[in-house]
Amino acid sequence: MQADPDYITFLFPDGLTPARYHELAKCLVDNFAIHPRTKVTSVSAGRSYVVLSELDEAPPTDVPVLNDSTWTLSVPVPAGTDIDKLAAAAKSLPDGGDIKIEASGQYRTSNHEA
Repeated sequence: MQADPDYITFLFPDGLTPARYHELAKCLVDNFAIHPRTKVTSVSAGRSYVVLSELDEAPPTDVPVLNDSTWTLSVPVPAGTDIDKLAAAAKSLPDGGDIKIEASGQYRTSNHEA
């Protein structure tokens, strides 16, 4: 039996264009997220995550979610994932140098000042 995943939230660095946020989100999901048990359906083809503002209801719990009001990406990862190692790997990606990671619930609904 497969263990339930842990959830992490990537907090994107300031100063990226919306296109770069989406490119970085896709790269993070492709590299670090576990594959969801449910089919990822998104408004725009080719995404490996869903955008919260495009959904009419809460997303499935095992699907990566980009919150475009806070520019954060919540991702299911294998249980027991080493967040420090994951952060180091994420920082090595293009535009990932200032990215931060926090353990989270399923998806972030408010900004990091709240």
